[in-house]
Amino acid sequence: KLFPPYLDDFKLKSALDSLVKQPDVGSLSKAAISDSLRKRFDIDNISYVDPVKDLSLETRGRVRIIRLRYQPTIPLMFNISALLEFDHTREVRGVE
Repeated sequence: KLFPPYLDDFKLKSALDSLVKQPDVGSLSKAAISDSLRKRFDIDNISYVDPVKDLSLETRGRVRIIRLRYQPTIPLMFNISALLEFDHTREVRGVE
C-alpha cells in the first residue's frame, strides 16, 4: 500500500526536474507553474499532490526557489494510517 505514493513521488521529481529546465520558468507566476505541473501530473496520473495547495515560491536575490511539500495519508487497516512526508526544492534563475 505504500508503494504507489513513492512511485508518484518519483514521477513528481521527474516532472519537477523537467519544469526547471525550461528557460523561462524563473519568470512564471505561481499560477502558471502550478498549471504546468498539474498538466504533467495528469499525464503521469499523480494523485497524491495538489500543486495549487502544495506549491510555494520564494525569491532570494536573483534566485527563485520552487518548493513542493506534501503529506499523503495512506490508510493501512482499521484506524491505522501512514503519514508520508515529501519535500522537494529546486532553485532556478529568477528575473533580473
